[in-house]
Formats: sequence, C-alpha cells, structure tokens
Amino acid sequence: MKKITFSIILLLSVAVSSIAQRKYDEIVTTENAVQDLVQNGVTGIVVFKEGASIKGLDPETKKVVWTLTKEDFGGRSVLDIAGDTDLTKLFADKSTLTNVPGSPYVEAYLESKYLIINTDTGKVVYNSAKESFWVTQSDFIPETNEYLLTLKKDGDMAIALLDMTTGELKWNTTVDKAKSLFSFSFKESVNTNVAKVHGSVIYYLLYGKLYSFDRATGKLNWKGEEDYSKFFLTQNDKNIVVVNNTGTFSTKQYLNVLNTETGKSIWKESIKTKRVVYLEDWGTKILVAHYSGFNFFDLNTGEKIWKKDARGDGLKRVIPIDQDFLYVAENEMMLINKDGEKLWKKFIEISDDKEDPIYYLGKVGEKVMYLTGTYGNMVDYKTGVKLWKRNINFDKNRPVLPTYDETTNSYLVYNDEKLYKFDPSISDKPEPFAKVNIKREKELNSIEQFPWGVVLSGPLEVMGVNMDGTVKYHLTYSQPGEGTRRLIKSAAIVGSIGLGVGAGVSEFKGSEVTMTYRDSDGNMRTSVLKKEDKTNKDQAKAYAAGAAALGVVAAKFNSRFNAMKQNRDFSYIFAKADSGEKILVKVSKVDGVEVDKIIFNNNKPIYEVDPATQNIFYVSDKSIQIFNRKEK
Repeated sequence: MKKITFSIILLLSVAVSSIAQRKYDEIVTTENAVQDLVQNGVTGIVVFKEGASIKGLDPETKKVVWTLTKEDFGGRSVLDIAGDTDLTKLFADKSTLTNVPGSPYVEAYLESKYLIINTDTGKVVYNSAKESFWVTQSDFIPETNEYLLTLKKDGDMAIALLDMTTGELKWNTTVDKAKSLFSFSFKESVNTNVAKVHGSVIYYLLYGKLYSFDRATGKLNWKGEEDYSKFFLTQNDKNIVVVNNTGTFSTKQYLNVLNTETGKSIWKESIKTKRVVYLEDWGTKILVAHYSGFNFFDLNTGEKIWKKDARGDGLKRVIPIDQDFLYVAENEMMLINKDGEKLWKKFIEISDDKEDPIYYLGKVGEKVMYLTGTYGNMVDYKTGVKLWKRNINFDKNRPVLPTYDETTNSYLVYNDEKLYKFDPSISDKPEPFAKVNIKREKELNSIEQFPWGVVLSGPLEVMGVNMDGTVKYHLTYSQPGEGTRRLIKSAAIVGSIGLGVGAGVSEFKGSEVTMTYRDSDGNMRTSVLKKEDKTNKDQAKAYAAGAAALGVVAAKFNSRFNAMKQNRDFSYIFAKADSGEKILVKVSKVDGVEVDKIIFNNNKPIYEVDPATQNIFYVSDKSIQIFNRKEK
C-alpha cells in the first residue's frame, strides 16, 4: 500500500511541474500606482484607489464603470488634524478602502475625509468634508439602511444617524467628552460595538458604553452607568440583560438586568462569575449558565427559581435539546430537564483535562456524540450509558478536525495522521479507515467531505483521501517568507482562500454567548446563536439576506450568489516556487491538480479572488492585472 501511495504522489509531482506560470489575460492600466483595492461582496464591483481618484471596475466586463475625483469628493478636509495626535493615529490605522459586509457600500478614508460610496452606482452617499467634525467610527445597520457615526467635534464626542437613502444626517447628539473615546482601543471596537434597532429605539454599545436613543429625534434617553461588553434585548421590551467585565485585565464578569426606560439595574445584586456561558429568555424568567452555576432567575427580581444550582464548577458549554439541557462542567457532561433534574445517573467523563477543547457535542439520532481534545464516544440519550466500551483516544497536542456527512448521518474525524468514521449505528469504537502523512500538521485547519472522500488542507498543504483509505493526492508548498503574507482585503466568500477557516470545523471552537428565546412553555421561538467562525457559505447567506433587506441590487447579487455556491472546489495557496518567486497556486480539491499559477512581483501582494467568477484581480504597480478563471 505504501508503494502504491508513493507512486501516485510522484506522478502528481511530475504533472505539477509541467504547468507553467502564466501571464495575465487582461490588464487595466493607470496613470499612478494603485494604492488599495477591495471587492464589494454584494455588487461584485472591484473598487481601487490610484492617485487622487477612486474607481469602480465591473468584474464581468473588466471595464471601469465609474470614477470619482476631487471634483466629486473635494480636496483636503476643512478640518486640520495636525495638532490632534489621537486623530492622527486613528487615521493612520484606517485602511484607505473598506468593504461593508451585507451592503453595496465601501468606506473610504482619504485626505482626512470619511466617504461612503455606493459601489453599484459610484455615487458618494456621504462625505464628511462638508462637516465641522471628524468621523472616528461607523457601524452599518442593514435592517434600516442607516449608519451610526461616532463623531469628534472640538472636545466632545457625538453619535449621529445617517440616512443612506438621502445621504443626510437625521440627527446628531452629543453624548460625552471626546477624551473618553480614546481611552478605548480602536482595535477592540470590532468585538464590542453593536447597534440594535428595536421599534422606536436604537441601542448602541460603543467602546463599552451603552446608549439608548429615540430613533426619530436622536434624543438620548439614557447612558449606562457602567461599562458593558455585551447586551441582550428581552422579549418583554422592558428589560436588557447586560454583561460587563470588571476592568481591562479582569477575569470576572458581572451579569445584571436593566430597565429599558431608565437604563438602571433592577436586580439588587449582579451574578458574579468567571465567565457567562449560555442565556435563554423564557418571558418572565431567564436561564443563566455561567462558570460557577446553572439556574433560572426571575427576570424582575433576580431570585433563583431552582432550589439548587445544577453543578457548575468550571461550566463551559450548554446545548439545548428540545426542553432538556446537555452541559459540560470541567471535563464531564450531564443531561438535565427544564426543572433542573438529572436525567442520567452519573456524569460522563469526556476528556482527560478540564481545559481540553470540545470539538463536537450534540444529539445524533437517539444518541449523544462527543469529540474533545482527548476522547471520542457515543452515549445513549435516555440512559447516559456509553455505547462504546472504549473511547477513541485523541492526541490533544495535535489538531482534531471533524466534518459531518449528511448522506450517512456520520462524522469523519482527523487526528494524529488518522481518519475515523463515527457511525451512530456501530456498537464499538471505530478503527481508523486511513493513515496519512501530513507534513505541516500543526497548520492544518480544514477538513471537507466530498462524494469520493475527504480533503485535508492548511495554508501550505492539501491532501485528498479516498473513502477506502488510499491517498488520492498530496501537495505541499514552501512558506513565501516572513512578512510576505498576502493582503487580501475581503476574502472570497466561498472556497478556501489562503488562511481561511475550513468548512466543517465545529462551531464550538469559536462560539460566542448570545441569547436564545422561548415562550413560557419552553418552546423555542428564535435562536440568535451566532458562530464567530462562520464558514464562507454562511457569510454568503448573510450577505444575501442583507442585500434583500436593503432592496439593493438584489437581482444582480442573486446571480452572483448562485455562482458562488458552486465554487468550493478549489484552494488558493500563496507560496514560494522552486525558482524563489512568490506565486498564488489554484488547486483542484477533486483531484489535486494545480489548475493555475500566478507570479506575484511584490512582497505584500494586494489581490481579490472573485468568488462568483473565480477571476483574480491583482495590483501590480500602475496596473490591475486580471487572470480569468482557469479550470484545467
């Protein structure tokens, strides 16, 4: 078997060397060097800046369809940032062009101005040059096609609501002194800034401060008394659940409930814990699972409803199943009902160490399956008895990657150069169906299921394995060099692009706490659990939903979205060729064939791979080189 596998790989290596690196198919030349480039996910328009102009390139015709110059957006701003070190640093950290996910818009920072451009029309929807303030932060609200802008005006900080239909500010409200704005890290703002429109009110969590505005007038209803890291609206419209950290480096979190009219806490005491894990809103009560406990609390009083907490020492995961709750405390799991009663006789150990990651935990048919950093097994849902006498033992120092096979209702799992098939119908632990030799295993980040087998991939390695355990192909590449990672401004939505997160990686590795809603009888209403590490396909769906909600170029995007769904069959790898040149390699996941090779002539290339057409737009000095889709 080893000799056969080696022969296959050797033949592939010969085939690879026969594919020559090619020249671009089309080129857009410019008078000045192209300084930045980004593709909008909805319209597909490739926006680039060269000299003092911003231009839009149609991805289908490869022609410039609109151009913006100083006549459209003006020269330098009427304000001067020379004496403001905070603003100087802020604008230095901003990218010239930034795509706005779920919208047809691109934001631009140039010559101390902030612009919002509709990429479909090339119209400057908003230009801060005419204003007597600086725009320091922007957050798009796709449900209403509006923007919340954070402004610095003299020594004050203000919040403004921008109507994207008219390009006019609906209101502008001063909320604080500007110095408080710059005490917060701008790099952290992407993780904390959240805007939610609820009827006539806008709630805005900005740099740790929670604000309530009248949406029509901009009147500041209230400002939270403490700093918060998260907030969740409740079903009764009267309360907000808030979580805050006690200081920048604190390991403690506090949870409380606010009155929506006043912004003041209504619970006498906050829940103090190391980490909030899971939340559910049942109308008059909320379920709070945190590091040290697990109980229902009366929404109005904060009083516990269960007489005794479900065990919570080191609680780190809760999975709702119908009206039961499967949860993990330290390295053991238990199933309880909605009254907090245990449904299993004893806890089930699922890992050696309480710090081991959970890659999968959930119900499969009438069984519970778990995959952790050290073990894999299945448990009878009703009794809690392990179905396999022996666990599969994983090496926790090496990657564990699972992927689900819908056709067989089973999971395929990679660990320690072995592939396993977890079939709920078998009575004992499975033996590995394949043993492989991954060269850069610690960098492995993706496992994908295909009708013929499995694809394992990382930034510089791709392997295809047939379901009979034979290696179909194996390609490895050299690191292009330190400090030469590709600069791709808006990664392709479908398909593995460079270091993108692979499909099939469990949601639990990067999940964040959000609120789940039920009625008073415990029936699930709306789940708002979001995955932090979304697969590219999930992102595409989110973008499509955003475009539909806006009613903007929906027909155009739908055609792009349908094309994008078909394009998960290739990997794009930025590597170094034997000649020393830096290249982008397109690899077919079906057979391991190197479909395309493109030479990059700069150390930090700027490029976009269009997910709908698979054409590549690459910045090369005073031009954009276009490499059309190549299949074989």
